[in-house]
Amino acid sequence: MGSNNPKQQIQQHTKEINQLQTKLHLILEKLHKHGDHKSARKVAELLHKHSTKELSIAFCGHFSAGKSSFINEILEEAILPASPIPTSANVVQIKNGEELAHVHFFEGESLEILPPVSFEHVKAYCKNGDQVESVEYQFPFEKLPADMVVLDTPGVDSTDDAHRISTESALHLADVIFYVMDYNHVQSEVNLKFIKELQDKEKKIYLIVNQIDKHREEEIPFATYNERIMESFKDWGIIPASIYFTSLKEISHPLNDLSIVKETIQILRQDKLDILPKTIERALIQVMDEHKEWQLEQRADEIDRYEQTIHSLGDLPKDVAETLRVRKYKLTTIQSETAEMKEDFINQTKRILENANITPFEMRELAERYLESQQKGFKVGMLFSGKKTQEEREQRSAAFRSDLTERVKTQVEKFIHEHIISFLKGQNFYSPSIFDSVQELTVPITEEFVAGHVKAGAGYTGNAVLHYTKDLAHSIKLAYQKQVQRFMEGYFEKLEKKIQDSTKELSMEVKRLEAVHHAQEGITHLHIELEQKYEELNSIILSKFVKEDQVFSDKFLAHYLNRSYKTVRGDELPSSTTKRNDTIQKQEAILVEPMKQSDPAILVKGLKETASSLKRIHGFQTIVDDLKKRADKIENQTFTVALFGAFSAGKSSLANALFGEKVLPVSPNPTTASINKISPVTKDHPHGSVNVQMKTVEQLFQDVQQALQIFNTDIRDLEESVPTIKSIITKNEHLELDANKKTHFHFLKAFLTGWEDMKTKLGTLQQVSLNEFEAYVAREEKSCFVEWIEVFYDCAFTRQGLTLVDTPGADSINARHTDVSFDYIKNADAILFVTYYQHAFSKADREFLIQLGRVKDAFAMDKMFFLVNAADLANNEEELELVCDYVEDQLTAYGIRHPRLYPVSSLLALKEKENRPFDHPFLETSLMNAFEQAFTDFIQSDLVEMSLHAAQSDLNKAVALFEHFVQQAKLGSEEKEKLQLLHASNKRNLEAHIKGYATESFYTLLEQEINELVYYIKQRTLLRFSDFFKESFNPAVIREDGRNIKAQLISCLHELVTDISHNLSQEVRATTVRTENFIRKSLESWQKELESEAQQLEAQLSLRVLEAEDYTPFKVNSSFPSISPKLEKQTIGYYRNSKAFFEKNEKQKMVLFLEEQLSPLMDSYLKESAQKLTVHYKNEMQISLKEVKKYKLRQLEDYFGGMQAALEQEQDIPHLEEVLSQIQQNKK
Repeated sequence: MGSNNPKQQIQQHTKEINQLQTKLHLILEKLHKHGDHKSARKVAELLHKHSTKELSIAFCGHFSAGKSSFINEILEEAILPASPIPTSANVVQIKNGEELAHVHFFEGESLEILPPVSFEHVKAYCKNGDQVESVEYQFPFEKLPADMVVLDTPGVDSTDDAHRISTESALHLADVIFYVMDYNHVQSEVNLKFIKELQDKEKKIYLIVNQIDKHREEEIPFATYNERIMESFKDWGIIPASIYFTSLKEISHPLNDLSIVKETIQILRQDKLDILPKTIERALIQVMDEHKEWQLEQRADEIDRYEQTIHSLGDLPKDVAETLRVRKYKLTTIQSETAEMKEDFINQTKRILENANITPFEMRELAERYLESQQKGFKVGMLFSGKKTQEEREQRSAAFRSDLTERVKTQVEKFIHEHIISFLKGQNFYSPSIFDSVQELTVPITEEFVAGHVKAGAGYTGNAVLHYTKDLAHSIKLAYQKQVQRFMEGYFEKLEKKIQDSTKELSMEVKRLEAVHHAQEGITHLHIELEQKYEELNSIILSKFVKEDQVFSDKFLAHYLNRSYKTVRGDELPSSTTKRNDTIQKQEAILVEPMKQSDPAILVKGLKETASSLKRIHGFQTIVDDLKKRADKIENQTFTVALFGAFSAGKSSLANALFGEKVLPVSPNPTTASINKISPVTKDHPHGSVNVQMKTVEQLFQDVQQALQIFNTDIRDLEESVPTIKSIITKNEHLELDANKKTHFHFLKAFLTGWEDMKTKLGTLQQVSLNEFEAYVAREEKSCFVEWIEVFYDCAFTRQGLTLVDTPGADSINARHTDVSFDYIKNADAILFVTYYQHAFSKADREFLIQLGRVKDAFAMDKMFFLVNAADLANNEEELELVCDYVEDQLTAYGIRHPRLYPVSSLLALKEKENRPFDHPFLETSLMNAFEQAFTDFIQSDLVEMSLHAAQSDLNKAVALFEHFVQQAKLGSEEKEKLQLLHASNKRNLEAHIKGYATESFYTLLEQEINELVYYIKQRTLLRFSDFFKESFNPAVIREDGRNIKAQLISCLHELVTDISHNLSQEVRATTVRTENFIRKSLESWQKELESEAQQLEAQLSLRVLEAEDYTPFKVNSSFPSISPKLEKQTIGYYRNSKAFFEKNEKQKMVLFLEEQLSPLMDSYLKESAQKLTVHYKNEMQISLKEVKKYKLRQLEDYFGGMQAALEQEQDIPHLEEVLSQIQQNKK
């Protein structure tokens, strides 16, 4: 138990401080000796922190969340650049002291700026993230205590390697982290992921939800908003020290916790003596982990050699050592078995011979008789004894040999043959021919053979017979043994060769495994060695007692803390200038006097009257039909306005501002995307009626299947998916999911919640009220079942014939939305893209804007408007200018040159339209009027006037043609006859020309155009390859923190391929616009050419251009060839460790490798796309050519029919002149 004695407590505290200082010195010296200067510098900085007792407070967060503004508020000085665009691009350290600034560069000597130090210079260095690593600024601040240091960091979503590394390296000194988030982006995966990483490093984290002044209670109750963000933190396992809601703009806001944040900082300062040791100890552990990585890096080449040995030797068993032991044993066994088999064969042969009793007792009588006959005195009979004796000898010999031969065959030869055949069969040497050879193996028992063993003078006594038969048997067996040996010599050689061949592969396998085993042991020993070094350092940290009276040299501290500086006075630095534009004046300058317009009502009246007057005149039927269509189009003209932007960009809020009242629900929390249309009312659809088109079973099945595939699951139908989804939710509810999985996970949860209520409505069109409409948009358990919603609403906006389509966000997960969005880009009459004042473009925004840039110049006119919403968040006009310039630069970089850009405040605009007052520091209006007037001018002056101009042109041509008709009717009979012949001839020639026009050149040029367009797709994609790679493979994603690094790398690879695939498919979509534009221009040019040729024969013949209808959409193949496991494995091989990959730029090798590997896949995809595009659009052009020819021939028929009627028939000239007089009044 601890002592309650204050004096003892102080002594104990002092002892702990001294112990920590000693540990730091010991570790610093060891790190220096090891050569890890980076880690040593960090420990030196911790020692400095320990001695100065400075409390470090770091501000982190998403860029433009208000980090720098917060610091300025605390300091009560505008020291840091604070604006809604990314500013601090490096680590900035601020402390109290004599005026001084230090600037540390990534390369080159550091800079020391002596007084006078300009704030503007400090800000400029803070923004220079490409060259400047960190900035230290000290000043005698009134509000910043001398024992406190404030750190400002770049936006944590930066994928720039250097920025990420500098941010994280600086945080080791931070005692407390205040993580600042924008009110609208709390649930951003970037925020949640970084907070979780900081928490895992045991950092003390306070969360600040800034800009709470954006909260609108009428849009979402604060309790609901708070509940949703708390749920997000819970999902990620984030448990902060505290959460504050703040506003630097509205200090008196009822939800503002700014004063509490300041109080918290003061409390932290008071508790710093308890906080500092804990920070240093945690930081020291982190440094040790980094040192461990550094040690691995130092031995990386050695490890690489070992790993290359392992990887170069192919697939390996799980337990190499055990497999090697088994293989070596097997090899040794096989090699010894060869000798053993030979020896066993010989021994078995010997046993057969030894066991063969070929001279048993039964045959000894024959042997005795034979021996007797071989004696010198042997004689048979008295008379003729010589002959009889010889015959007897021969008979006895034959009998003896016959018996012996039979016994040898049955007792020896039979078993020897079987033994040989059995052995040869066992070694797979046996064949029928070998059987015959074996049968020939025998020892003949000849007279000479048996006689040769008779010993002279031995007699034929019992002993003599015994010795004789024994010697004879031995000779026979020896003869067989030699024959077997000679016979088997060749087979024994074959056996040895066979064994050698069979063990060759095994020998190579043993050598391979020995090399791998050696490499594995090398890696193991290396890791043991490094672990021992690590434990040596770690034991110092964990030790409860270290000797305190040790003397340490200050040279190590001086070496790491004292930097060399290039010194310069602040007034010697060049002054910085800032680009300035008057944004408001810029927008006012756009408000030019609208061009003089036609009166649609008068023109419609003229079109109808002219059509009515000419309908009974022969030859004017096509013209009458065209004039009626023109009148009908003007009367019922509607325009589609597509509204784009990412989630939380304020699209719905802006739409409501355009309508003048709240129609679409507004929420700072992302909701499931559906397509919402706000259309003019009709007879069948009165104001406030709503149509909700539910997804079909097939559409919903595709969405669910797409989501389940992210979790490596497949289904056959929706009903089957319910238990599957329940299982996935149970398994993943409390896991840390990446952004893609998390988004699909929420969709699956919403689907499961709403399934029972919504499944009977699938595929139906629901008609609901305006009150019910909001639930289908805002409640995810309903909205995920909705395909589109159309609200019929009567307001000033829709009365202009405008339908606003609120499209899914640029980052929608719905695969169909990519095609839907592109269709609206292509076919909408106007496009509005909304970005939020304080948010830079996300990756999804960027890709969408690049797509707009691809097609912008292919349209007949610029129909795009870009709106920077929430301009009311600007603190002054200068800041608003800065943001607009930044957005314009970004748009230009994405290929959108000279964008029509308007800052607006949808919040203030709605107040204006509802006649509610508002107070703003410098904005007198919402700026909405400038945009609305420009937009109205575009609709009226460009779209409507273009339509009116085309209609007036057709009307004028109709009147001119009728004038010519009347003139023809007034001619004399002789002139009429000549003209009739001339018209007939011209008609035949023109019809023949049109019908026989060779169209092959159209197809050839079309194919050339498509191939050229597709060729440049790959070139542009390769130019972006490094950027795609950088976004997929970056330090924010690849973390050596115990997770499976191979799985991370494979995930990065798949993300890269997905991005490239998306880019290619988007490029192909853009190519369809350019191709269709090419077809339209080609056909229009040909029609004008036809008219010019026709007018050379018939000066009054006007062949009107057939306006192109929409072409059948080309279905873009979004799938890209899949990645092979081999490519995954090869890619992983280019990664050694994080430091080598990012800091030493070894990633460039992987970039070049992947570019080379993916290039053929891109070629394959684009080749197939080019072929399909050519087939599709050749067919479309063929259809269009047929329609154009048909239309031209109909015009010729009408024109010449009319002229013939005027020349052949008796015309009522006064009536014609009266008609002419009437319709001439409509001509302009």
